[in-house]
Amino acid sequence: MTSCPICKNPMKKDLKEYEPGVFVKVDVCPKCGDEWVDKKGYQTIYNLFNRKTFNAGGSIAVRIPKEIVDALRIKEGQKVSFSVEKKKVIINIV
Repeated sequence: MTSCPICKNPMKKDLKEYEPGVFVKVDVCPKCGDEWVDKKGYQTIYNLFNRKTFNAGGSIAVRIPKEIVDALRIKEGQKVSFSVEKKKVIINIV
């Protein structure tokens, strides 16, 4: 993207931390501060934060993406706790 769709100013390329340890290339407008990500960047974010569940024994499991594991320094065998808030599952490292 060469110019901001909102204020028409020239955009600048930047690398933003979307989540701790997860960086995304964005176009930033220096005037209005709006940030835009291209289709490839969007797909990267989408694939990173959207996973399918699978059966594991008698339970349903979800894999935590390597990028998140690395950013949070989660180790195999580490204890975690679960809570539910407003239909969201929260995983806390114990």
